[in-house]
Amino acid sequence: MNDNRDERLNLLFAKARTAEARLSVREEGFEGRLLQRIREQRLAASPWYLWAWRSVPIFSAVIVLLLMLSGFQGAGTGAYLSHALTGGDDESALVSYYTGE
Repeated sequence: MNDNRDERLNLLFAKARTAEARLSVREEGFEGRLLQRIREQRLAASPWYLWAWRSVPIFSAVIVLLLMLSGFQGAGTGAYLSHALTGGDDESALVSYYTGE
């Protein structure tokens, strides 16, 4: 069998060099088609998890606000209650706090 792969490849390259490029047909309206595709993708319904990611800053702000409010409320209760709740004291301190003794 003759190994004429190089000859065929050279022949194909020669044909490609002589072929007239008809790129103008494909280039015409390319920007319009591209913009139309982008516009259609934007109009498509967004998935639910995208809305969840967009709402993260709002929920973060709400959490920070609640933490700040709970800190202001906790400042007036005194150190005895927080000490009893964290396990640093007996239950008697908690009972005495609630009963006022």
